Amino acid sequence: MSPLRVSRVRRRLFGSDEESISIPQVASVKISTGMVWSEIRIESSGGTDPITSHGHRKGDALRIRDLVESYQAGRR
Repeated sequence: MSPLRVSRVRRRLFGSDEESISIPQVASVKISTGMVWSEIRIESSGGTDPITSHGHRKGDALRIRDLVESYQAGRR
């Protein structure tokens, strides 16, 4: 993640896949918390597929959400 975009890189045996949404295009950040792990879903206002990431601790998921919101506030 950077002040410009949220990215998720999925590593594969040969190479990787990357998804990204620019910070101004982030419509919402949703966190689903289970017994141990949390899932983060970052939705775009631009009509692209959301970025979903599994297996985060609750504190880390909340920190990601806070970073996205602070980056959005800084761009306004």
